[in-house]
Amino acid sequence: MLPPRPFVAVLPDYLPGAASLVEQLDRRVLVVLRDGRNLVGVMRSFDQFSNMVLEDTYERHVVDGKYGDLPLGLYLVRGDAVVLLGEVEAEREGKSLEKVTTEEILELLQGSGEAGAKLEWDFE
Repeated sequence: MLPPRPFVAVLPDYLPGAASLVEQLDRRVLVVLRDGRNLVGVMRSFDQFSNMVLEDTYERHVVDGKYGDLPLGLYLVRGDAVVLLGEVEAEREGKSLEKVTTEEILELLQGSGEAGAKLEWDFE
């Protein structure tokens, strides 16, 4: 009789659908939403619909080569609102943009007219 072989989990090279998010668990990610917001946080959980829980989440705003983060905390993102998701590398973050304080980015947003601005579609 042969001895039992140990169980070894082997993941395929490609995981279809929401299962591909398993590689981003416990990593800092940038999520671009359909309404144009950019969220940066640590992905803690997801489900089969790509709904995800982000911890230590910030809403990132970029204005004139500067960026600032507005703290949100624990955040639940609905999967159908996600346009783009990618990992944020700590050592490369902020190399091409200058980081400013929350107050400074709010002033820049007000000056540029982006704060509270609504996207208006002109189909004519």
